[in-house]
Amino acid sequence: MPLLVCRTCPRDHPDSGSFGVALDRALCADGVRVRHVPCLGGCPNAGNAAVDGPGKPRVRFSSLTDDDAGPLLAAAAAYDASPTGMPDDGWEVPPALRDRLTAVTPKRVV
Repeated sequence: MPLLVCRTCPRDHPDSGSFGVALDRALCADGVRVRHVPCLGGCPNAGNAAVDGPGKPRVRFSSLTDDDAGPLLAAAAAYDASPTGMPDDGWEVPPALRDRLTAVTPKRVV
């Protein structure tokens, strides 16, 4: 499952990285492995995670907490099953995450 989690959120806070650790604990029960990345470009909003896959746009959600693990898992599964990866075109964004969808970044075509 293509799930990326920012490991530095919130960057300017003494507890930098605590979001990723808390989210890992919430996802661990479901056996989901995440890829921790240095930054998803969602600063200054803390709590950034994204779904990403080959040939699909990266879709970022911001202002998340570990309480959002369930909707994030649902988003990742729907994205993974989608042929296009485009929100609300190829897959439905869970209602709990709709207002926190902060970026859709298509892949560069070279």
